[in-house]
Parts: sequence; structure tokens; C-alpha cells
Amino acid sequence: MEFIKNIGEKAKDIGEKAREITKRSGELLEVTKMRYEINKLEKIMVNNIEALGELYYRKFKGEEELVPEIERLCQSTLAVEQDIQKLRQQIEKLMPKPALCSQCGKELPEEARYCPYCGTKITE
Repeated sequence: MEFIKNIGEKAKDIGEKAREITKRSGELLEVTKMRYEINKLEKIMVNNIEALGELYYRKFKGEEELVPEIERLCQSTLAVEQDIQKLRQQIEKLMPKPALCSQCGKELPEEARYCPYCGTKITE
């Protein structure tokens, strides 16, 4: 009977680990999608900034009526910049940076009580 009980507990543990792995893989997929979106937005920013440079130079040379377009591009670039920041914050929530050892500065494994590199006791 004890044997069957142990098998049941192991199966339950395996099921919990499988759910955790499924959850983590979903989070990694979301992070990948967000990073792809950031990449697209950064390309838009580069294009906007290049266009701003061209418009500003044309204005310098004396062309009139460019101010509204310059303002529009500045506002658009600002909005893209804010979108990128929001995506980075979402990524940070899904994948927080690991803790670092206060002594040697190396990344610590989760649940570590001592640094595996220098032996320093980890404090909360």
C-alpha cells in the first residue's frame, strides 16, 4: 500500500512540474514575441529619426511649412519610444533578472543560501 501511495505522490509531483514547465514555455514565447515587437519598433524609430534629420536640414536650407511634419514625427517617435519601454517592463515582469552576489557580483541560482562561487552567505 505504501508503494502505491509513493507512486501517487510522485505522479502528482511530476504533474506539477509539467504544469510549471508549460507555464514557463508560454512565458518564454510571450517574451520572444515582445522582443520581436521591440525590434520592429526600434526600426520605426530609426526611420523616424532619419526623416527628422532630413526635414530639419531642409528647414535649415530655407524650405517653409515643414514644422508641422517635424512635430508629427517627433510625437510619433515619442509614442514609439514609450511603447518600447512598456514592452521592456512587461518582459522584466515575466523574466526578472537573477539576484547577484553582493561579494563577487556573479548570478545566484534561485533558492541559493550561499554563493556557489565565493561562498558568501546570501541575505534577503
